[in-house]
Amino acid sequence: MPTDPSTAFVLAGGGTKGAFEAGAVAYLVEELGMVPGVITATSAGSICAAVLAQARNHAELSTRTDELRHDLLAMTHAELVFGKQPWLAALDGTLLGRAIEEHLTARTRPPVPGDGMGAIVGGLPTRSSRRQRLGRLALAAGQALPRLPAVARRARAGGTSSFLTLDPIEEALRHGGPSGLRPVEPRLVSRPGLSLRLAVTAMGAGVLRYVTEDGTIVEADAVTPVAGAGAGPVDVIDGALASASVPTIFPPRPLADDVYVDGGVVNNVPVQAAANLGATRIVAVLAVPLVQPPDRRDFTKMSGAGIFLRSVGAVSFAERQLANLNPPLLPGVDLSVIDPRVDVVGPFEVAQGLMLLDMDYGWLRAADVTAGFGEDTRRRAAAASDAVVTARTQAWHIEEAVWRSGRARPGDLALLGRRKRAVRDALDERKGLGLPTPSEATRWWSGYEEHLGRRPPGLPDDPSRPGGALAV
Repeated sequence: MPTDPSTAFVLAGGGTKGAFEAGAVAYLVEELGMVPGVITATSAGSICAAVLAQARNHAELSTRTDELRHDLLAMTHAELVFGKQPWLAALDGTLLGRAIEEHLTARTRPPVPGDGMGAIVGGLPTRSSRRQRLGRLALAAGQALPRLPAVARRARAGGTSSFLTLDPIEEALRHGGPSGLRPVEPRLVSRPGLSLRLAVTAMGAGVLRYVTEDGTIVEADAVTPVAGAGAGPVDVIDGALASASVPTIFPPRPLADDVYVDGGVVNNVPVQAAANLGATRIVAVLAVPLVQPPDRRDFTKMSGAGIFLRSVGAVSFAERQLANLNPPLLPGVDLSVIDPRVDVVGPFEVAQGLMLLDMDYGWLRAADVTAGFGEDTRRRAAAASDAVVTARTQAWHIEEAVWRSGRARPGDLALLGRRKRAVRDALDERKGLGLPTPSEATRWWSGYEEHLGRRPPGLPDDPSRPGGALAV
């Protein structure tokens, strides 16, 4: 089955939350047999799109879809995805360096979904006193003081426009990488039969543009080449990396006669671009929830980073996505939106278990949205899928605490068992609606989620069964 020029996949940005998109695409391709002739994408979606755009028929796309999931799950450590700017690397081994790195990666993880879960999951970060925080800050600053000359030298040499780099993922996209990551071949991407548009923001011109499958840079209409030398051509991998270069987190990237950053600054869900290329069946796959859940933390006592993440990274981002999903489309254009409603993984963290869980969630939500249900059944299906991922995410956090400590507190097994049985019940609800589930779904409630390291001793083989006891 060749590509269909009337069908488009629109892949949004969201960092490593792109795992959700990989799961949704797997359902669309493997279960529904879809083979888009148009792919438009932004940021993390552009990295996914570069892999998928190597395909020109269903067999090739199935292979690339499997490759995408494999590549994402091979990113078991942050250093396989993100590098450090030289000035930050100069702080390696210090408390300050570790604190900065943690705030950029693990600390971007969303709260555990569900009321009160953060208070009862053993091993999760606890609130420390102001005196303890100030003491740690003073210790970190004192420890980093001897490194400041090296930090200054590296900052002058390499600049301070960002904290991290995309060097490891660039190496993987070009040459393959550790853990089996496979390279992208631009010659396959540029073949006739598929229109690719990777959203990028031109810093100099101050406008949205797109990089095409053959490396041409086109204007915001996704069709008109930029005038003169600004059209390139450029390397399509450079285009994907520019699309993913979140300002201040990663450095901007020169392309042709301008410098570019993440296209999500302007358009995180390029639906209009897909329509301008002639697609009439558009499936937009998001990585970040459209509606942000209420956050009851005291923002008057929040760090600057926390306020920024909530205001710009969550609230503003959600509003921009809603606007991107409502362009003026011509009659006859059908738009379906596959979106997560539960936030699972942080945008810059790499936790294999959470990424796998988010991938499965994408599969379930794709099945919900494309089932053709009426509004009431659609709501019930979405609620059941949300219940599955909520309970699985809660279970992962409980298990992760046990994995890290090597032992469990009294009562952890009972709590975990309730979460596993909630997964089973929600899956039964979906089955009752006639919805499919992946073949491995039984393991979601009868086994454990993915964690680094071996399972601690004393845990039962089936955590869903009540009445067991953990070794303590």
